[in-house]
This record gives sequence, structure tokens and C-alpha cells, in this order.
Amino acid sequence: MVPTLPSLSLALLVSFLATIGTAEAGYGFLARMNRDAVAQELLTELTALLGHGRSHERLAYLTDALRPMYMALPKKEGGGVDESVARYALNRYFLTHRGWHITGIASDGERWNASSSTAMLNSKMPSFIIDLVEQHVVRKRLGLEELAVLAATVEDLIHSDALELLTMAYEVHNFSMQEALGNEEEEDLVIRTFVLFFTMPWTQGPHNDTSKVHKLLRAAYKNNPGWNDSMMWVEDLKGAIKYQGRAEDNPFSKRSAYFGTYPLMSHLVEQVVDEFGMFQDVQCRELKNMMLDLEGWDRDDGRVLLTNFYSPYMQGIHEYFLERPAYLRALGSLDETDQKRPSVIVPNYLYGRSFCIGTDAGIQSWCCVDQCNALMEALERSIAHPVASPGLITELVEALSSDTVAAPRNLSSSLRWKLDKISEQHG
Repeated sequence: MVPTLPSLSLALLVSFLATIGTAEAGYGFLARMNRDAVAQELLTELTALLGHGRSHERLAYLTDALRPMYMALPKKEGGGVDESVARYALNRYFLTHRGWHITGIASDGERWNASSSTAMLNSKMPSFIIDLVEQHVVRKRLGLEELAVLAATVEDLIHSDALELLTMAYEVHNFSMQEALGNEEEEDLVIRTFVLFFTMPWTQGPHNDTSKVHKLLRAAYKNNPGWNDSMMWVEDLKGAIKYQGRAEDNPFSKRSAYFGTYPLMSHLVEQVVDEFGMFQDVQCRELKNMMLDLEGWDRDDGRVLLTNFYSPYMQGIHEYFLERPAYLRALGSLDETDQKRPSVIVPNYLYGRSFCIGTDAGIQSWCCVDQCNALMEALERSIAHPVASPGLITELVEALSSDTVAAPRNLSSSLRWKLDKISEQHG
């Protein structure tokens, strides 16, 4: 198990994508390599790089996870999807399965084809690679396998940022990454320091000052109300990893710290990054239930009267739901159709950026998981095609259950009418 090398995998990936268009003479070796050769080199190198030597299983998992959505996406005339559709697919995958919002992939209010997804990669890639992407981005067509490779490469970038924080955690306590940690206390100190830097990026400032970091660790529960819950979750995750690895462990080994070596600690850190979004989503679901409890008895449209929204805070019950109307309006979560009775749109409020936890690098943040995406995946798995009749969609939707509605559900006549109008518009 070794640290990731995202720059090389990205270089190979972009070289592969570049050959789909006409190779530019100015890039010498690319012009001389045909598509099949580059593709073979890409897959060979990915075997060594992606997933720390487990690329086959990792890419197979990503391919299977992306397949239902990919089958339902609109394709180019020659097969595959274009960049804007690929961005949409990757954004949905990471939000649904990781709770990740990634700058440069997410649309952030723009059209999906409004800007190049290379924006998020600028700091991670040599300039000549960025030039290649920008030159060939219009001509490339991505199939399912390439989409999985892109997803794996993005994951490597995120893991790379996490490993930088882990390195900082080792260095601030003067621990060597080449030698095993001495005991469980040292292991625990490294893990807690990583989580500190990871969940509270502002603490990374004094990362060279050991005494300040110890002081920040002692005050972490005050600065972050969710600190204790986060550390309990990390302990549970450690136990799960130990259980999964029991078959590979030597029962006669006497390791004083299970995650004492840097490779094992790196594996733990990557699991923390991959699953932290799902852990955070537990709180999002609690907030959702709190909001739905504020719904009036006469409505079930996912909206809460603004007066009801502020009521718990005004009564001192808790300190949530205190955003001003101007902010809610800018967020797109304030429904003012009835000027006398404005209401808050629950999904727009919960799934906006206000509940995202950012990282200091600004590439990625953790957001509430939009549960509508899971329903979309269920539809896509059943339809497995970009086009379906209104009747089939209606039948499938009525059989879907969600957190708030049990199947079978009845679609209103207005929703059926809208579905028919969409069908007419698109032939």
C-alpha cells in the first residue's frame, strides 16, 4: 500500500482522451502513438496506481455503480457521452455515494456545459496536460469504462489531499513515516490530529507548532460540537477495517498499534474520506425530520411556513433554522408564491451549499445527500435506456418508496399532465 500518484494517472488518462481527437504535432510522442497503444498503457499503469494495486476490483466497482445511470444518459451519435453529460454523471455519483461536492464537476448554478471541468484540476496537473484537455475536450466521447476511470482519478485527487493532511499530522508530532508507531497512544494521536485538520481546516495554520496542536486537540469538542460523535464514528470505522482484514493478519503477530505503519494509516484515512459524507448525512436526515415535523397539518408538499420555520429557535428549543429571508431567497429555498404566507422549501434548504463542510483546498466539500438521486437510480436501473414512455415512468414511480412516502404512491393528475407534456415536447 503506497501513497497515490494522481498526476501520472491523470497524464495517462488525458493522453488516452487526446487520441480520440487528432493528435497535435506539437506534442511529438502523442502524435506517434495510436489510440489502442495509449489505451493499453493507460490501463496497465492504472493497475499499478489506482486503488493501490487493486485497480481491477476498484474499476469494476465503479463501473457497476455508474452503469444504471450511464445506460439512461443521452449518447452521442457515435456512442459515448460528451463532457457536459459526463460532468452531470460524475456529480451525481459523488453526491449520492460519497456526499462530495467537487468544484469543477458540480454545475454550481451554471449550465452543465458552461465551463470546463479542468478548473478543479489546475493545481494538480502540469500545464501541458491542461492544454491537451482544453484542446480535445470538444471532441472526446466517454464510454462507461472511461467514466469509471475519471471517477477513480478524481477519488485519487481527493485521497491525495487527505494524505497531505496525514503527513502534516505525522510531522507535527515528529513521527517518522518510514517507521512503525510505537504504541496505540501514538496511533490515536496521529488519527485525532488528522481528523482535527480534516474537519476544522482553520487548525492547519499552526501545524508546525506541536504545543498549539495539542491545545487545539484538547479544545476540539468546544470548537466543533460534532467532534465527539466524529471520533466515535472513526473508532467504529477502525473496528470494521480490522474485522475485514482479520483473514490477512498473522494471529501470532504482536503489533502494539494496528494502524501503526504509514500504509495502514493511509488506508484508514482514505476510508475516512470516502465514508465521512455518509456519516455526516445522518445529521442531515435528522434536520429533515425536524423540518417535516414543522409542516402544517393541511400540507404535505415539502414546504414549511416561514413562521413555523423560526418557531423552535424563537422558543429556545434549538439553534437551527435561523437564516434570514434574504439568505433563504438567495439559496432558492424561499417560496413566496403566497406573499402573506411565505414558506421554506425543505429539499432546496437541506441540499444547498449552506450545509456543506468545506476543505481548506477548496476542491471538495461534504454535503447532504440528495435522496432524490437514489430514486432516480432506481428508475434508471429499471428503464436502462435514455427514453421511456410516460406510462412506464408513471408505473415505476408509483411503485417507489421513500423516507416520507410508502409505496404504492398515487401521482396527481397535474404530475401526469406535466409528464405527458414533456413527452410531447421531446417527441
